[in-house]
Formats: sequence, C-alpha cells, structure tokens
Amino acid sequence: MDGQLHPEAHTTASTLHVLMIALNDAILTGAGGGDVRERHLDYAARVAHLHMIVYSPHGRALHPTSLSERLTVYPTRSLSPLTFVWDAYRIGAAICRTHPINVITTQDPFATGLVGVWLKRRFRIPLDVQNHSDFFDNRVWIAERPLRYGLFNRLGKWVIRCADTHRVLNAEEKAKYVRLGIDPDRVAILPTPTRLSRFSPDGPPGEGAALRARLGIPPHAPIVLWVGRPVGFKRVPLLVEAFALVHREHPAARLLLVGDFSQRTDIHRQVAQLGLQDAVHFAGRVNHVDLPAYYRLCTVYVHSSIYEGLGKVMIEAAASGKPVVATRTAGAVEIVVDGETGLLCNVEDAADMAAQIGALLSDPARAQAMGHAARIHVLRKFDHARALDAVIETWRRCAALGGRS
Repeated sequence: MDGQLHPEAHTTASTLHVLMIALNDAILTGAGGGDVRERHLDYAARVAHLHMIVYSPHGRALHPTSLSERLTVYPTRSLSPLTFVWDAYRIGAAICRTHPINVITTQDPFATGLVGVWLKRRFRIPLDVQNHSDFFDNRVWIAERPLRYGLFNRLGKWVIRCADTHRVLNAEEKAKYVRLGIDPDRVAILPTPTRLSRFSPDGPPGEGAALRARLGIPPHAPIVLWVGRPVGFKRVPLLVEAFALVHREHPAARLLLVGDFSQRTDIHRQVAQLGLQDAVHFAGRVNHVDLPAYYRLCTVYVHSSIYEGLGKVMIEAAASGKPVVATRTAGAVEIVVDGETGLLCNVEDAADMAAQIGALLSDPARAQAMGHAARIHVLRKFDHARALDAVIETWRRCAALGGRS
C-alpha cells in the first residue's frame, strides 16, 4: 500500500472526528448483501467519531441512526438525486456547526466531492477525496453517457484540485493525478479493506457437493466463476463469448454467474443463441457471507471488465486459493501477478480470454499451484487490519494539513 503524506500531524486517531459523504444508503438498508456496514463500523472503531451522510430517497423514510457509539449515519431523504448535493451540504453544515469535525472525506470526486469542497471552504476543514474506480479521461467510461460523464470528468478534476489529500485504488489512477498537477505525496493508493479470513480454500464437509446439487452442476465438472453486478463495463457478454470457445474444447465445463441478472435479458438471450443453456448457470444474488462457498466451488475465477478501480472479488477469489484470469485493467494488475497467481488477457479479446481459461482447465496442477500462490500473495498484500489503519492514517494526516490545499 502506497500512502505517502508527510506533514507534521498532531491529531491522533483517538481524537479524530470524521465527516464522510457517501452515495449509498446500503449501510442502513443492508441492500446488496455486501460488507459496507461492517467496514464502516471498523473505520469508526478507530476514530473518535465517524459521521456519515448517505444519499437516500425520500420514500424510504430512513432517519439518522447510531450504529455504534462512534458511528452515526444521516440519510439525506432526498426528493430526487438532483437535490442530493444540497441536502448533503445542508446536513453536513449542521454537523460541522455542532461537532468538532477534523476532516471531511468524500467517496467520489463528483457529487460527494462537490459537497466536500463547499463544506471545506465554509468551515475551513481539510478535505480528503476518494476515487474508487478508473475515471479521469477514461474514454470508455465517458462514452457510456457522454454528456453527463464528460461533465463529471471536468467537475472531478476541479474537485481534486481543491482537496488536500486523495485516495485512489491503483497506480494508474495516481499517475493521472500527478499528470493533472497533484502533489504525488498527497495521493495514497489504498485498497478497500476486506476480511480475507472469511475466504479460505477449505470449507465444511459436503459443502461443494450440496452446492453443486442445488445449482444443477454435475459432480467434477470444471467451474468458471464470475461474481458481481452485471453493469456494462463488467463486459459479461464478452465472458459468455469466451466461454463458448472454452466449451468447445472442454464440454464438461460450466460457467457460473453470481449476481442479479434479472434485468439482463440480453445475456440470457446470448446464452440461448450460443446453445449454452445447459452449461451456464445463473445463481442469482448471493449474500456476501455466503460467497466463500462459491469461490471454493470454482476451478478458475474470471474477471472480464473493460476498466476497474481494483476489483475486490478478485482478491476474495485469490484468498480462496483460486487462480484468476482477468482482463489487463488498472485494477487487475494490482492483484494478479501474471503467470504466477493467475493470467492476464487483452481487454475485450474473447479469444485471448478463452485461451487463458482453457490453459488452466487443461492443466489442473498448474491451476492449483497458481491458486496457492494467489492466496499467499493477497493475504500478504491486502492484510485487513493494515488496510483499515492505512485509511485512518490518511485521514489523520489530512487533518494535520489544516485545510491548506
């Protein structure tokens, strides 16, 4: 982890009061089945208090909630996404007036970042801006919604120039900041903390057989696994295309897709057109606590994104002792050691992806050795406690800057 910030810092973690601006109320609703609540409870346990403002639609009727003695969550109850910025600013200003906030941190450089800049300027509180993807000057991302994301691209560059410190997930995004004139010592590369102790190669007796039976996957069939939200940049259709090529050489292989595919009729149609109905299994959405069993079930984990900030699922799969085949994105190269812990393939190249998957299915001993190496690698590089402490240290050092941008 790369977390270089060097001002003299007198604020200690135990006296640090943090205001965070976020875009998702899953911490209150539990939607998505992820570990967001647990992660922020971990952050809060390491500071004096974490005040967290989250976007929430008015119809959910959520209220400010104390999730622990050190974590308070304030839903915006916004009438529409368009009013979120004002709603978050209004709530944030009230918090800054009534609590000794030392640092403001925002979960993106766009809407929440704008709120952070306004609060920084009004209350003279130092600002840390997070970036969890691969955004700036990313032509593929901008092309998804040219007018909106083109505006966001310009807004985000202005926001980060107003911030005191920055958190990114990979070296490529940090390099973009440096090219934009940001002091490299104020940009920390910090992964999302993940409890890797939950992910191991060994599960309860009979777990795999029972899960195969529930999913309708034959015993001993090699399994190619994908986990996530099937949004556009994840390029799941590319994976299906690659798997069709794999299936010709490995007819016993199965592709297991974990996530909510109820709105992706195009993918269901693609599977049918390729004649893969019996070889592709849609598991649906799976709670985060249940994911380890799915990782243990697979032979190889595949990540098909065209861009990626990091890709926590790849870390989880590796911690489960599985080799990863991934497109060569900024995030993947932070996780996969090509040829040692997995294999990287060209972005949007189904044939290359198929070749890498096929290479591991054809050589189980090599796949197993890579999986073993992958586990050792990620447990060392993405240690949970160290990752949490690194985030808190960034906030502490940001507070020490005293709002000087």
